[in-house]
Amino acid sequence: APEIRALVAAFYRQQERLSGLLMSRLALVGGLQHDVRTFATKVRLRLEIEAPSASLSQAISDLDDMVRLLDDALLATQGTETATDDALELIDIRELLMLEKDARPDQRVTLEVVGGDLAPPLYVLGNRLALRRVFSNLIDNAIAYGHEARIAIASGLGRVVVTIDDRGPGSPAEMRDMVREPFVRLERSRARATGGSGLGLAIVSNLVARHDGNFTVSDAPDGGARMIIDLPQFRADRSG
Repeated sequence: APEIRALVAAFYRQQERLSGLLMSRLALVGGLQHDVRTFATKVRLRLEIEAPSASLSQAISDLDDMVRLLDDALLATQGTETATDDALELIDIRELLMLEKDARPDQRVTLEVVGGDLAPPLYVLGNRLALRRVFSNLIDNAIAYGHEARIAIASGLGRVVVTIDDRGPGSPAEMRDMVREPFVRLERSRARATGGSGLGLAIVSNLVARHDGNFTVSDAPDGGARMIIDLPQFRADRSG
């Protein structure tokens, strides 16, 4: 019917406009990142020529924070539709999380695997650096705001499930969907030292979605927050 054809055409035009707006946003952030990074590098080189001082070290630290913020903003705003095909490999999630635990010998980080040491490896097909960033962000958040990170790994129904619990104040139920958005923070102060940039969980949500996974926030059984990542388990009897 003509009405149905007109409706389909209208939806198609709307989809094209939304896609164009998304690409424009990514191009804007990417352009800003490149230009600001260039200026920051020039300023840093000039500062490093000066005599060492406390204020000079602080200025260089501020420049590093600015560049890191731009990198995180670009990563957080990249949608799954615009993501490039990263190199994929078989990753043992237990091994990956053990590396993160061992990298924090002075922190309260524990790792439990359902089935113990005799449990078979739990493989996912993904990008190693991206998944390390996911778990690194979540573990660092748990330590910073909840004083410890209790990690548990399990599998079932073709999924690998990782939970990270802390002993912090938890997350309000009404904020759990909002924390996936860039620059949304549960910590109320605006200080970078205490609350970060508000991009960490947005990056986690984005990278997990690229791996066909799910990221949810809930309450830990003993209080605090629980971060849950579930990813498709790779099995030899199927492609992924």
